Amino acid sequence: MIAAFCLSALAALASSCASSPDPNRYTIIFRPDFSQFAGDSTGKNPGVHLFLEKQCGTLDCHGQVGRPFRLFSAGGLRARNDAGSISGIGGDTPDEIYANYVSLVGLEPEEMSRVVAGEDPPTELLVVKKPRGAEGHKGGIRIVEGDPEDLCLTGWLGAPSGAATFDPGTCLQASQAE
Repeated sequence: MIAAFCLSALAALASSCASSPDPNRYTIIFRPDFSQFAGDSTGKNPGVHLFLEKQCGTLDCHGQVGRPFRLFSAGGLRARNDAGSISGIGGDTPDEIYANYVSLVGLEPEEMSRVVAGEDPPTELLVVKKPRGAEGHKGGIRIVEGDPEDLCLTGWLGAPSGAATFDPGTCLQASQAE
């Protein structure tokens, strides 16, 4: 009796296992626009990264090596580069800006993809929830719904799907806030 039960349990377990992985299968991940994140060198469009670095990239916050969402910046943690990696010297390097983009997009890649595709609102992302105070955040509330920082970030995240409009002017205002 016990042997029959064990055999039937094993048969049920074996039939419920996943099939072999398909090396040709892939998942498309949608991402927000990198050029809007990076901005330009004119100063009229500093991009999303600049306010994030100022608000969140200090050495005691997301400018730390061990953070899942890590930010490099000229005034904080530096990425290794030919010019050296000394905080406070020089501007952000293209590699640092790209690393910040990858860090943000890679924080919750599946949810990011749903937001960019318009399936979920930007408010589903930790990068919006935490600084708004909707979820626990060591740094407390850092952005308020509707302020320039919020509009810069949520506009950038929602723009690809048409759920929001990206306005570089809000990012300029956000980067100038103290």
